[in-house]
Amino acid sequence: MLIRKLIALLSLLAISLSVSSKHLPDDIEPGDGTNEIQLPLTKETAAELIQVESNGKVLSVDEELYLGKILFRVKVLHQDGKIKIYRLDPQSGHHARQH
Repeated sequence: MLIRKLIALLSLLAISLSVSSKHLPDDIEPGDGTNEIQLPLTKETAAELIQVESNGKVLSVDEELYLGKILFRVKVLHQDGKIKIYRLDPQSGHHARQH
């Protein structure tokens, strides 16, 4: 799992951000620049991180109170047709633990 996350983060470094607040990551086109994900995450960077990690289509990104913390709730449609919810801590960029 750690290797998968590292590969996803390295992949993000090779993608140029061209996201406005109205667009989700599937609108991003590869560029020639290198970007780093800055913390705390924004809705756009949370969506981009999950899109690259899951290889799915981000449907929505919302803030929610989860286990006493404000997290980003990212809804993703996977290629097999299943929808999965990812929760990210905007301060650390880590996945929230499921209880």
